[in-house]
Amino acid sequence: MKPITLLAALAPLSLGACATLFGPTSPFAFDRKGDLVEFNYAWPAEASRQPALVRQLRRDLETSFTATTAAAAADRASAKVSDRPFRSHSFSRRWTTAGQSPRLLSLDGRTETYTGGAHPNHGASALLWDRRLTREVTLASLLSSPQSLATLRPAYCRALDAERARRRGDVRAGAMFMECPRLDQLTLLPADRDRDGRFETLRWIADPYVAGPYSEGYYVIDQPVGAGFRSALKPAYRASFEAA
Repeated sequence: MKPITLLAALAPLSLGACATLFGPTSPFAFDRKGDLVEFNYAWPAEASRQPALVRQLRRDLETSFTATTAAAAADRASAKVSDRPFRSHSFSRRWTTAGQSPRLLSLDGRTETYTGGAHPNHGASALLWDRRLTREVTLASLLSSPQSLATLRPAYCRALDAERARRRGDVRAGAMFMECPRLDQLTLLPADRDRDGRFETLRWIADPYVAGPYSEGYYVIDQPVGAGFRSALKPAYRASFEAA
């Protein structure tokens, strides 16, 4: 099923009213382009089937739309006073399904913003939804000891260095882009690549400027779930994962 797109014809509707146009199994997309802002927000059908999650995403949509529009209006007013050209702003946030089990839904979010500078800014987000608890949870909260995530970092760092070498060849980046990012600089989410209803992959995402210069874009490293990680999970969540 293709996403439903809200075009300019729906401009008179409020953001809240827009959401009522969609069935429970439909993907959602809100697209609006004006002189101030081009704004896009989307989520997949799997998210639409979770009413509490839809409410959370709608709040994020509305907050982001309001903030983006206000910032663009302020920038245009400043440009007029300073007698400089105004470049319209943009905001895009799109959630895609990285995988799901009967209990958990994992969403991979990518955000791109432009506020008139030299280039857009990019960032990744993870959203892990527990259907039984009907709320967002963190990957660390699934573990008996959240510190278990730190034990995965050495393998990630090795895989990142290999990917950097593949992309760069003989070209060396600055010293800051040779280091391995800290855990709090990375986005980590579970993924189900074979779509069998269990997560066999841990996906590490480093935004531009985190693991490499802007020109290198995102660094996405997929790390297989191992038996050690499964054993570190709380018993209630082990059925959602499988060793790759």
